[in-house]
Amino acid sequence: MDEQQAQARSQAAAGMQALQRSDGNGALAAFRRAIDLGWPGADVWVASSFAHSLLGDMANRLAALEKALEVDPASVRARLHYGQALVGAGRHEDAETQFRQGLEGVSRMGIRNVEIEKLVEAARDFIGQRAEPEPHPVDDFARQHNVGSEPGDDLFRQSLDILAGRAAPYESRPTRYLYPGLPNRQFYPLEDFTWTEALAAKTPEIRAELDNLLTHQASEADRFAPYVEKTGREGPGVSHPLLDNPQWSAFYLIKQGKRMEENIALCPKTMAAIDAIGEDARPAPAPSVLFSLLKPGARIPPHHGMLNTRLICHLPIILPGQCGFRVGNETREWKEGEVFVFDDTIEHEAWNNSTGPRYILIFEHWRPELSARHRHLVSELFKLGGMAG
Repeated sequence: MDEQQAQARSQAAAGMQALQRSDGNGALAAFRRAIDLGWPGADVWVASSFAHSLLGDMANRLAALEKALEVDPASVRARLHYGQALVGAGRHEDAETQFRQGLEGVSRMGIRNVEIEKLVEAARDFIGQRAEPEPHPVDDFARQHNVGSEPGDDLFRQSLDILAGRAAPYESRPTRYLYPGLPNRQFYPLEDFTWTEALAAKTPEIRAELDNLLTHQASEADRFAPYVEKTGREGPGVSHPLLDNPQWSAFYLIKQGKRMEENIALCPKTMAAIDAIGEDARPAPAPSVLFSLLKPGARIPPHHGMLNTRLICHLPIILPGQCGFRVGNETREWKEGEVFVFDDTIEHEAWNNSTGPRYILIFEHWRPELSARHRHLVSELFKLGGMAG
């Protein structure tokens, strides 16, 4: 441990001691110094929320917990505390959403300690009391106006759910590059893309190539590599629950802009199906095309993509059942041969609760809202030193 890390640890410990003395201001000052010194993770922000609570500062208590979840969206501790804070703020619908996500995380990860058990008990009690939610005026409005009867009603329907507190709003939060003003949309309607039906029709051919790859060419371990690699584009300092973990693996046809010719030779029809989409499927700076493997029982924790100038496309190939996918406040189940197009800079996660492996063909696509000029500018921007990757 270097000197700065030691100082950060010391400040975090001082903050906890101040909390025990009910010294909210002293605790906050110590936690801020620990954060400035690089103390990692969500827990220091959770502790800061306790200090704000001592000071009766509800707004900053909520803000600290939101920061904790931004740092680590998979922190069930932060999420359950956030649910409690929302109850205190009178935001009961939002609290229920956070509690349900937190309880799901506890069940999935098997976390058990005294603090978590108390949080779980409180969350279950709260949800139990709200088992019969009160009707909201927007429900009558939606019925009267046939909201949902047209394919384009999805965003308006979502606005009603947010207004009624049944869904939480999620924003695009790219980790690397933000192009301002682009729509904050979770899933895109397939009617916006002319190629989806043609690609879906190729599913049997693509499945045949994947089956051949898995059964004849080489062992799975030889062909698929962990999706999150410490030697990957994120760099050696990357921290991720599935870092170098084969539970989430990839077989690349194109990897960060580089064609993997040996792999393409094994899946020529798959590559041809993507090539047929054209330049739209080659967004800057370094697009990838891959088969994504999620092993039985594995879960990809909530995370955000790097840049919002492109969308991510999924074509499910092998689905063993009990597989799910959430983007923002919308959860969907994959269906074989049905394309998903979504914004991965909005918090998203995936899981495989089955006993078999799940395989998805994944590739990227330019945001349709970007003009040819601005696609060119974005492409040129990422050629600058330090930007490519």
